[in-house]
Amino acid sequence: MRKISRRHFIPLMGTALLGVSCLSANNNRTSDKIDRNSNYFTPPALKRGDTIGICAPAGAIKDPSEIDEFTSIINNLGYKVKVGKNVKLRYGYFSANDQERAEEFMAFIHDSSVQGIFFIRGGWGCARLLPFIDFNAIQMNPKVIMGFSDLTTLINAITTKTGLITFHGPGGNSSWNPYSVDYIQRLLSKKEAVNYKNKPDDAPIITYASGQATGELFGGNLTVLTSMIGSDYLPDWENKILFLEDVKEEPYSIDRMLTQLKLNGVFDKVNAIILGTFRECLAEEPEYSFTLEEVFEQHFSGSTFPVFYGAQFGHVKNKFTIPVGVKATVDADQGTIQLLYRAVH
Repeated sequence: MRKISRRHFIPLMGTALLGVSCLSANNNRTSDKIDRNSNYFTPPALKRGDTIGICAPAGAIKDPSEIDEFTSIINNLGYKVKVGKNVKLRYGYFSANDQERAEEFMAFIHDSSVQGIFFIRGGWGCARLLPFIDFNAIQMNPKVIMGFSDLTTLINAITTKTGLITFHGPGGNSSWNPYSVDYIQRLLSKKEAVNYKNKPDDAPIITYASGQATGELFGGNLTVLTSMIGSDYLPDWENKILFLEDVKEEPYSIDRMLTQLKLNGVFDKVNAIILGTFRECLAEEPEYSFTLEEVFEQHFSGSTFPVFYGAQFGHVKNKFTIPVGVKATVDADQGTIQLLYRAVH
């Protein structure tokens, strides 16, 4: 078949590159690769008045009011909104069939009036779209693409296949509170090379292996990422910084997935691992289980690369937005992530 071209809100105002020949063939691309950020390139920053496309590439919404609420959130941030044709639909547990969901996403890629693409929710389904995605078109039409949870598939695949920096950040049924919105604006509009550091009321940082390391950020939801292992939609993990989070997975399940990554050689290549929030990852029968922290201790204590747990990203109310593909330095003792380059231009 041919390729086709997860509610509360406080209102606020406010892969690799194909080479030099490819850059010179498209004048819009000449300034995208900034600050010597390896082989990856940045989309244009979002500004007031820009249009955000709301897309549904995975699960169907259960309550239509989610659309209006998300639209209001985006409008209150100063952006216009275009709602995808499948956002209100249901096809089993998807919004539409695979090809229709891919068509909706690609339509926003080709729409020159749309400067960013956000997603109404995750769930499951993005992996089924990958054969229908036109990665060349995405590379030639760079724009902000942001999501998390099941969108882990899409954002990592896009950055791997095209070199375009993408963003692990809130979706339509996420919390768009001042904490989370502040990181979005600093990263996507103010063009900051953000320094991520938990605030006093955030989760405590637990260091499993001390030290600092530098590398390009890739990752997201552990369950989703693990399901992609063995495909060509993930990067060579050499010198990467892997960031991981999950929700409602028992410790044995987290153990199994970390073991799968280890057996696939990922831990032999990465420069560091950042563990975010693992919300409600509790054992159904705790008397017969390790705790999540014990699983992490077993896998990462004594690692030859830095590892820390508790960074404020994932299925959590207050969250960081993290750029996939940007080079950063992490300090496992301080629990910080310092971007070395801006993620937009």
